[in-house]
Amino acid sequence: MKKNKKLVQQVLLLASFLALLMATTIAIIGVNYVKKAYYESFEEELHASAVFLSSTMDNQWEGDWDLLSNGTILKAHYAVHDDFQDQLDRLHEQTGINFTIFYGDTRYITSLTDGNGDRIEGTKASEKVVDKVINKGEDYLATNFTIDGSDSKWYAYYIPLRNSDGSIVGMIFAGRETDTVEAALMEARLAILGIYLFFFVINLCIGHTLVKKSTKAINDIVDGLKKLEDGELSFYIADNTFDRNDEIGVIAESSAELRDKLQDVIQSTLTLSYEVTKSGENLASSADTALQVANQVTNAVEDISKGAVSQAENVESSLTNTIEMGESIDNISSSVKELSNAATEMLLDANKTVDAINELMLQNQQVMDSMIDIHKQIISTNDAVRSISEASNAITSISEQTNLLSLNASIEAARAGDYGRGFAVVATEIGQLATQSKDASVSINEIVEKLVNESQRSVETIEKLNYAFNNQNNQLNSTKRDIDDVVQNVNHVDISTKTISDKVELLNNLKVSFNDIISELSAISQQNAASSEETTASMQELNATFALITEAADELKDLAITLNDKMNYFNINSESTVA
Repeated sequence: MKKNKKLVQQVLLLASFLALLMATTIAIIGVNYVKKAYYESFEEELHASAVFLSSTMDNQWEGDWDLLSNGTILKAHYAVHDDFQDQLDRLHEQTGINFTIFYGDTRYITSLTDGNGDRIEGTKASEKVVDKVINKGEDYLATNFTIDGSDSKWYAYYIPLRNSDGSIVGMIFAGRETDTVEAALMEARLAILGIYLFFFVINLCIGHTLVKKSTKAINDIVDGLKKLEDGELSFYIADNTFDRNDEIGVIAESSAELRDKLQDVIQSTLTLSYEVTKSGENLASSADTALQVANQVTNAVEDISKGAVSQAENVESSLTNTIEMGESIDNISSSVKELSNAATEMLLDANKTVDAINELMLQNQQVMDSMIDIHKQIISTNDAVRSISEASNAITSISEQTNLLSLNASIEAARAGDYGRGFAVVATEIGQLATQSKDASVSINEIVEKLVNESQRSVETIEKLNYAFNNQNNQLNSTKRDIDDVVQNVNHVDISTKTISDKVELLNNLKVSFNDIISELSAISQQNAASSEETTASMQELNATFALITEAADELKDLAITLNDKMNYFNINSESTVA
């Protein structure tokens, strides 16, 4: 089943969603904190303005407040309405804050006007304000309230107006319209939103660029590994992927090294497989030749055995017939010559067989040494793959620690408010890189696990081949020992034939002592017959040995062909591979 999900794109979407969620949360929290801070600052401004107005009036006119029956308000027995009215208007022009002086619950001096531009003096404060400020003597902040039935909303601060004895005679009002406050907050919201959108777009562009490059590099590596899975060892990874300094570059370099090592191993294995196949064919051919020679020797030995029996009969007949004795002696002489020639030829063939077996044993030892080298190379490759797995696990651990540090940094940046925004962006990028590193290390672990399994199967195959070659070597040693026995038996035959020849020559020279010689010749004929039977038995054992050699050669050839077929699954585009 093919897996076509784009991991990097999923990471990008997840990271973008998390970044958007985090940025939105930070923006909302920031707006709320800005709103709270702005209202607190605005509250302090209004409170300070009211206190400043109260202090200014006390310093300007030292005395108590009073109200005449005709509605004239006094300060230290002076009518201060006009003077204070001018001061309130100037303060309003300079600060944008409206001021009102209440005597009791009624406005007597104010900078506020109605829709017609008239002062709203003589109007009353709300019962809630009067209860808080005049009755209880507390400062009071009023929000989103209307004054004298107007449509405008106000944000104002009330403080008690006291005489020198501490009694509360009225209130001082300092306020702004809520629209001005909301306008300032809206500007702050728009500024935060603009910064949020700016950094989100930058983050998205950078992330898209990084993902595009990483995806291209990863696809390059994956295509190479798919070719490796199909047995194609000549795949190519782009230089841009190798030039990367991150984990993807390390994976590309490791993949190329693995490809080169596999090419070397497969090339060596194919060469050795070809040599083993050739040696098996030579061994089979030599075994067939030796078997044919052994059959010939067996036939000759059987002829010798028959000749020996016939010779004994002729010797017995020669006791009564000298002519037949002479003919028998001639027959014996001819048979001995044939036996000597056959023994010599058999000795030469046996020596050739020994030389062929020695050469085969040497080639078999070379093959075993090469298989041991391959086994060591595969184990070295397996160790290197396991080292890559350990490094990948270390990368996973580092990415997890980096992700934790990024989370802590994001929390600290959120606590820092506006000062931590830049640091929060950096922490987010670090968290994304940590997540990408972790995902990349997981992919590495999967690839490395697959390579370890393939390498383990190669090790098992090499061990089976080593076992087969050891068995073959043991069989060759056994065959060599049997051939050595054959050589010794042939030497015995050669010695026996020479002895017979000497005896026949002695018979020709000493016919006078024919009876004694015939007796001796009869004994020699019996010994010759026994030797022929032993030689026949030895040749039968030799035939069985050559049959084993032929079977072992066929098995060696089949193993080499099987190994060659398996190695030809890989394509390394070289002449030796084709061969």
